[in-house]
Amino acid sequence: MRRASKMSYDVFRVDRRRKTAKGFGERTVEGEDVYKLESMKKPASGALASDRRLTQRQLESAILRQCAAGRDRLDRRMAKGVKIISVRPSREGFPRKWFRREGRRMTMRGSAEWYIPPKADGTRRMLFLHGGSYVVYAPQDAVYRSLASRLASRCGLCVLSIDYRLAPEHLFPAAFEDASAALKWIQQHGPPEEGGGTSAKKLAKDVFVCGDSAGGGLALAACLSQPAAVRRNIRGVIGLSAWADLTASTPSYESRQWCADTLSGDAVNAGVDRISGKEEAEGYLGRGGVERHGRDWRASPFFASPKRLRSLPSVLLQVGDFELILDESVLLQQRLRKLGHPDAEVTVYPRMWHCWHQYEEGSGLEQPLLQARKALRDLASWVSARKS
Repeated sequence: MRRASKMSYDVFRVDRRRKTAKGFGERTVEGEDVYKLESMKKPASGALASDRRLTQRQLESAILRQCAAGRDRLDRRMAKGVKIISVRPSREGFPRKWFRREGRRMTMRGSAEWYIPPKADGTRRMLFLHGGSYVVYAPQDAVYRSLASRLASRCGLCVLSIDYRLAPEHLFPAAFEDASAALKWIQQHGPPEEGGGTSAKKLAKDVFVCGDSAGGGLALAACLSQPAAVRRNIRGVIGLSAWADLTASTPSYESRQWCADTLSGDAVNAGVDRISGKEEAEGYLGRGGVERHGRDWRASPFFASPKRLRSLPSVLLQVGDFELILDESVLLQQRLRKLGHPDAEVTVYPRMWHCWHQYEEGSGLEQPLLQARKALRDLASWVSARKS
């Protein structure tokens, strides 16, 4: 969600571009939860900054304050050894033909990127769908190159990150249609073999689908749309802080409001309530779209029919305890279990905010956020257990 509807695409991009995260050097000091700062400006007292230490709780509190003030820094560092191969719109590449203007920047929409870790098996793949409230971001943005490369490295999968159509130029169901088409495409096409190119026509053994925020809801919807023949080798769908209910109907919209006094609640979406949550959804659904399309499973997989929900592959939902959309993941997993789904998990991470996975570098505070690292490690273990 990330309050994207309150600012223009250009302003959003400039704001995030300013937030260049510095690298951190990590040192364990008496266990895993305390780190020594590698570099900070000298404090006014004259004491050496390198002598200061932050516990993980102090680091979490500092990042929460940054998020509430709009000064947080998303990860930008690529995982080591991961190779990027651009897939341009073409007969061989991911098939999209239109051009589109976003703000002042002209981009060829529909391009995609492969993220290939060392010694990867090209038949084991992941489709990644970025977040951004359906209105911002692209695979080429540094913050999503960072996340996609980390997923590839941690999971040992070839990750395809696609540039689906964005609102307001392309309203619902455009993003859903692109994600569904990409899921079919990745079944038949993998990264290039030796000799070049941007892709190779080869059947996949394992396919996983993953997305964060809006991309998490999109990942669930794309899997719900597939016929049985396509679902056969889809091993799992993963929602990271998944925005799965565009009607803002769950109780956590009230119980997880940001509170600066207690440093609790959704700092990333500070000030967002049910009304503004629906307004944000209308950025994708169109004016009045929440009433018309809000409960359509293609927009809100939270409301999918029992038959469709039972058709999902293995499901992993990771959500922070401080998130406005906490209950969307928790209640969806409970519903899946009641319907007899054999493999649906939800993990709630204490004191974590929306899309905390993208703060592993510590939001510029020169030390890692261990809950982000743990979530990615948990995700990789879950994927490893479900490979064929």
